[in-house]
Amino acid sequence: MSSTATESRSRLRLLLIALCIALALVIAGNSALAIALPDVAADLDASQSDLTWIIDAYALAFAALLLPAGIAADRFGRRTTLTVGLIVFAAANILSGFSADPETFIVWRAVAGAGAAAVFPVTLSALVDAYPSERRAFAISVWSAVSGAGAVLGTLVAGALLEVQEWPSIQIVFGALAALLIVPTVVLVAENKRPGLSLDPWAAAWSVIGLAALVWAIIETSALGITDPAVIAAYALAAGALTAFVVHELRTREPALDVRLFRSRGLTTGSLIVALQFFASLGFFVISPQYLQIVAEFSPLGAAVALLTVTVGVGGGTALAAAMIARVGATPPGALGLGVMGVGFILLAVVLGAGDANLWIAGIGVVLFGLGFGLAITPGTVLIIDGIPAERRSVASAVNDITREVGGVVGIAILGSVLAVGYAAHVETPAGVPAEVAEVIEESAGAGLAIAEQAPVGGEALAADIRSAFEEGTADAMRVAGIVTLGASVLVAVIGPRGRRREVGDSEPQRMSAQ
Repeated sequence: MSSTATESRSRLRLLLIALCIALALVIAGNSALAIALPDVAADLDASQSDLTWIIDAYALAFAALLLPAGIAADRFGRRTTLTVGLIVFAAANILSGFSADPETFIVWRAVAGAGAAAVFPVTLSALVDAYPSERRAFAISVWSAVSGAGAVLGTLVAGALLEVQEWPSIQIVFGALAALLIVPTVVLVAENKRPGLSLDPWAAAWSVIGLAALVWAIIETSALGITDPAVIAAYALAAGALTAFVVHELRTREPALDVRLFRSRGLTTGSLIVALQFFASLGFFVISPQYLQIVAEFSPLGAAVALLTVTVGVGGGTALAAAMIARVGATPPGALGLGVMGVGFILLAVVLGAGDANLWIAGIGVVLFGLGFGLAITPGTVLIIDGIPAERRSVASAVNDITREVGGVVGIAILGSVLAVGYAAHVETPAGVPAEVAEVIEESAGAGLAIAEQAPVGGEALAADIRSAFEEGTADAMRVAGIVTLGASVLVAVIGPRGRRREVGDSEPQRMSAQ
């Protein structure tokens, strides 16, 4: 092998490492903090509503700004967009660690989400452009594995930090790591800008309004109810703005995202795979740490370590998916992956619903979930990337990211609501407890356990009942996740495109400026 070829491979390897670290940081931006919420609540005197928005402000800004960020990356350059995103993400995370109240923290979380929106699409589009066609499937499979395991790894890092430091250390460490990536980004990432591409500002505006309103409405539905006037207005605004986006894209001469492309079974199937697997998986990643700490009585670090079993399945699944895609195309592994995820969730539901769960058997369900996730994520991403023209690769990546974020937000809202309803239905407040205390116990297992610890009489029985009720609610949520993913598996098998796929990027983009 020539020295030039060796240097090229080394540069690609360094690029892959840098972009995957950036990807892991923005993926873990929420999961890492979720495990520290009890400490955040105590330190900042945050209400349950504050805690919800500390998590969801990041998700809302992230989802709403992904498409404009993808457009900007294709027009002004991927290196520039990624660098700006890392600077914003790093600064917002570090500054959020010094927040003195929940409101300030929420604002910085939203700013961090905006930075993450600029980082995420470029991590995939830059890899697809840099890797030769015969090695792109490998790059996408590694990217997919990191995107699947990033949430667990972030939780593990956060759990370890909480053993020795307070919660602000999580924000500061993540911000510092993002700052350290700025130099490698400038050195390794090609600009690949296309000055001639239309910015399509109306598309950006309508997508931001529509997605922000939709995500806000989904989040608040579980808190305020579907009949609340503000929630109804938000859904109406979302429907109107997204309809305006579609109409505009159909009429404009240079659409940022040609919605006619969704006539393609490949793009539609890929979006379905990604949206529904993240519907189930992000709900799992929010619920499972709570279960492990509340019911199994693990420490934050212990819960994070236990969730590492997911990565065992994800690694095997992504390797198997790459081989299957080369032989039979993307649809079979996508459908199989969703089906295996569904089996894992149903097993978890059965084990948890039986009471006094055997954690070893539950671990098998978690490994199956990870295996299915790894199987499905690469085919979903491949189908989306293949379905959008090469010159719009950052937009294609943004579509991939939007489907996962919106699917994830919906999953967190719905599965979280199923858990809350199941818990409230099964918990039994002891006779004689004041109504306001009983209401707190029914609304929050964590708060209920704190009350049980302080109770002079009957505290142990109340704590046991709270844990049992939370286990029942978790089983209900896993059952819904299983039904959704099994149904999606059948749907993907029916509507997905058949046959082996072409290599990603066979239609090479026209010449672009690398300056």
